[in-house]
Amino acid sequence: MNRLIIALLIVQSTFFTASAQNTPWQDTLSSIDRIFDTWQSTAAPGGAVRVSRGGELLVEKAYGMADLERNVINTPATVFESGSVAKQFTAAAVLLLVKEGKLNLDDNLCQHFPDFPDYGSGVTVEQLLHHTSGLRDWGVVAAIGGWPRGTRIYAPAHVKEIIWRQKRLNYEPGSAYMYSNSNYNMLGFLVEKVSGQKLQDFTENRLFIPAGMTHTQWRDDFNEIVPGRAIAYSRQEGVYVQNMPFEHTFGHGALLTTVEDLEKWNLRWKNRLLGKEVNDMQRQKGKLNNGKEVSYARGVVMGNVNGVTQISHSGGTAGYRAWLAYYPEKDLSVALLSNDGSANPERLGIQVAEVFLGKKEIEYPDFPEVALDADSMRAKTGLYINKTNYDTLDISLREGMLRIAPWGAFKYIGEQKFQQGGNILTYANPNQIIWKSPDGSSQTFDKTTPYRPNPTELAAFAGVYFSEEADVKVTLDVHKDRLRLFRAPDTYFLLTPVYPGVFKDEEGNTLVFTRLGYAFSTSRVLHLWFQKL
Repeated sequence: MNRLIIALLIVQSTFFTASAQNTPWQDTLSSIDRIFDTWQSTAAPGGAVRVSRGGELLVEKAYGMADLERNVINTPATVFESGSVAKQFTAAAVLLLVKEGKLNLDDNLCQHFPDFPDYGSGVTVEQLLHHTSGLRDWGVVAAIGGWPRGTRIYAPAHVKEIIWRQKRLNYEPGSAYMYSNSNYNMLGFLVEKVSGQKLQDFTENRLFIPAGMTHTQWRDDFNEIVPGRAIAYSRQEGVYVQNMPFEHTFGHGALLTTVEDLEKWNLRWKNRLLGKEVNDMQRQKGKLNNGKEVSYARGVVMGNVNGVTQISHSGGTAGYRAWLAYYPEKDLSVALLSNDGSANPERLGIQVAEVFLGKKEIEYPDFPEVALDADSMRAKTGLYINKTNYDTLDISLREGMLRIAPWGAFKYIGEQKFQQGGNILTYANPNQIIWKSPDGSSQTFDKTTPYRPNPTELAAFAGVYFSEEADVKVTLDVHKDRLRLFRAPDTYFLLTPVYPGVFKDEEGNTLVFTRLGYAFSTSRVLHLWFQKL
């Protein structure tokens, strides 16, 4: 098939629904096309989008290629993997069991899995649903051990083994929020244990079939042939390469579906499928032990766009990307699926919604700049460290303004405060900064002297270390006056000193040393212990 014919097919595919519906919204369609401009090529993957309001189809379009090797285009009926969008289906299955009295939200996991680690206070079903359990993300632990997801085949048994192997949690259950796939793997195991059915069978009978989702199934066997499925891709060194999820795990993700099926699922928010009780439970935000509310509800995130409530979730597995959102005040549904791993599904999905909801630019208070003498400004420069997570701020003075990479310049607005957009820096005292972000969260940074150990001091950290939790052994040595970490068979990381006893590797992960070993912290995994041998 030549490239001209392929291009014509792409045009036919993307505009078919608009023609069939005889819609007058050519400006609307053009706006949506501009959002997905990078996908309108026969040499790139793309995706599909479907928008409806009040059950009426507004837009259904597909872009780019489903298979670059075989010149197969994406269509609105193409099957993609939805990544973590799947979590709301797992959560819905759990809530159905709660509604039927077969499960309680405050059940301790040890009640259902007697051999599950107790961790002192125990982990509840409710904490799993809201990502407040403290369970480490099993995939990140596997990556620390040298085998990231996608480099070897993982089955549910591997997931259980890794989760059960952990000696501690990221934090006390209920004390914080940290997204972790392990929560929803455990919920999937729980549905199977309590219902006596495979997750596929339970959700097919209770969710997919009743909703009319005829092209949806769990990818619990990646070897299975799935007609109409798009190949997933990611970009490496400027070119697309295949990036498929070669694993058998599910519950946290691994749902194969179409944009039409996702729209059918979104209709459930109008009480057509699960009923008001389950819908209300699923929309309820989580609360921490201190009463603070988090935006993550039960398998969905509660937010708003332009003042309109948004019930949503994004997804990403290997090279697949997804976004599903419902706007109840407008009865608007937006479903987006993609096989382009470089896509930002949340940003794209919200841009589509804004075509119909309007876009309101975020306006931060713009305080007038106040003069401050150079000596006072200079006294505020230096290295500041967050002693909780060891993030650092390297503050310099240039052209009369404080500058912090990568944010740039901050202007002085008086009362020991500096502003850049929605970020406010407050000097609580000469040696301490409070950073307040636009979302209202804050961090405290203390001034410190840069840690510059000499080769002799670095040599004290050299040696062999073993992590039982990650099942991996590493070797540290001094190489060209730098502390270096080696993980077999061929991986090296140079470590940069941050604070006495604290180093960061080239990926920004933190190693906190004691005389006995070090605690490794990264996204979704905190304080993973490596014992010095």
